Amino acid sequence: MGDDWDADIEVGEGPAGGFPAVLVLTPPAEIGPSIRLPIEGVCDRPELAELAALDAFAAMTRGT
Repeated sequence: MGDDWDADIEVGEGPAGGFPAVLVLTPPAEIGPSIRLPIEGVCDRPELAELAALDAFAAMTRGT
């Protein structure tokens, strides 16, 4: 991912409880719109959902 990309994490509250996370990758405008990657599963607390998204992002950078 180049320096002109942006990454963010959105954590919401699920309808049945729990907190799902979405990793949002935003490329430069000439490439296209943001890419939203839902993180599998839900967590008991929003902080844990954010950490799950960070873990998924780290795994993406390792290529695994």
